[in-house]
Amino acid sequence: MILSFCGEALQIPMWLVHALKSGEASLFTGGVETLKLKVENKKIDVNLMNKDLLQDILRVGVEAKGKSIIGRFTQLKNIAKELKKEGLTVTISHKGCVVLTLGSGANPTIGKLVTRTNAIEINNPSKLVQLVI
Repeated sequence: MILSFCGEALQIPMWLVHALKSGEASLFTGGVETLKLKVENKKIDVNLMNKDLLQDILRVGVEAKGKSIIGRFTQLKNIAKELKKEGLTVTISHKGCVVLTLGSGANPTIGKLVTRTNAIEINNPSKLVQLVI
């Protein structure tokens, strides 16, 4: 089973996600911190420090697959459902502000009408729009 998030380069075997117990890592690009990753108790927080990184990932993922953002959302929905089934939670944050929660920790309310799944919670709709535009 493969967890693919916005492009082939970020594929992670699901068993590896289960094996990660706790820890933190940072990614630096040109001497600037662009991403923080924190893992703890079946929860993974991907904290994007740079809006451009998310836009680049989305753009490359869409071009690589030849799909629209809507088509990529379907993939994200499938990933979120698989995470939920496996008892895992992934949060996508921007500078510490949680934007999306995927998987078992998602608790959608009205956003469920938009996403049509209980595995994706849109924590901050206005921030999400700012990030993807």
